[in-house]
Amino acid sequence: MPDADPNQEWINARTNLKDTAKWIVTILGATIVLVIGGGLIAKIAELDLNQRLLAAGCLFVLMCLCLIPLQAAIGIIATKLQSFQYIATSNEYKPTREIVNRWLAQVDSGELATVEGRYGEFVRNTRIANKAANTDAEKAAQKAANDALDELQQRITDSIELANSEYLRLKFDRMICITKCVLPAIAIVLALFFAFIHTDDRTEKQLAHPMFMQIAWSADVEGALKKAGLDEKCFAPNRPQLLQVSEKSGLRAGVLVIPKDLGPACSVVRVIVTNANQVYPDN
Repeated sequence: MPDADPNQEWINARTNLKDTAKWIVTILGATIVLVIGGGLIAKIAELDLNQRLLAAGCLFVLMCLCLIPLQAAIGIIATKLQSFQYIATSNEYKPTREIVNRWLAQVDSGELATVEGRYGEFVRNTRIANKAANTDAEKAAQKAANDALDELQQRITDSIELANSEYLRLKFDRMICITKCVLPAIAIVLALFFAFIHTDDRTEKQLAHPMFMQIAWSADVEGALKKAGLDEKCFAPNRPQLLQVSEKSGLRAGVLVIPKDLGPACSVVRVIVTNANQVYPDN
């Protein structure tokens, strides 16, 4: 049975980091879909100009804020493995090399204790191994170089795996830091957006089928009827009937108050009845 890949641990670590980044992309995408695909954006057209501008501004800021961690997460998912030369020589990998070198110093010494040193040894021995050997001394040097390259092979593989994994981890840590900084701002802007698109819809919607309704009678109700223009004799002692003919915002009903003794002295008046059975004149 073949031995397990010694670098599988690093491969699994990179896979887990990328999978976590994918979940973050999914969550951020769901936030955008909630706002845009959930029908909330359609309410902007129903707002007045000032509310429309504020809601649209919040929506724009929200999209920009979501794109910041989203871009960082996509950068992690799209990260590719780099070559040993790029890892050892590029400025992009300099912070990664500093961390990896501290690990290598615990298991090696001299030139082999750093990524740069291992790359230097690889380049030097490769040049000797690829150089034409004519004399016995050159052939001996070539053989020694090939032996050194064979010995370096596992060290080089370890350096590549360590560096690529650590580079991805550093990007992941930066993404987490960015996300933590951005999330409170996203929550605030989202709350503002919901506040701006919430309107007390004063558009009256007529009911297709008017219906009679019952409410608890009280002195407040009688006072509201008086303010609506209905004389006390028109609802005492015989209470009038209440006919709902419309609704406003789903929370208020347009109601016709029909006295028992309907006539010129006791005409129909119109009031507003809330879901809490509070009555107000419809002035």
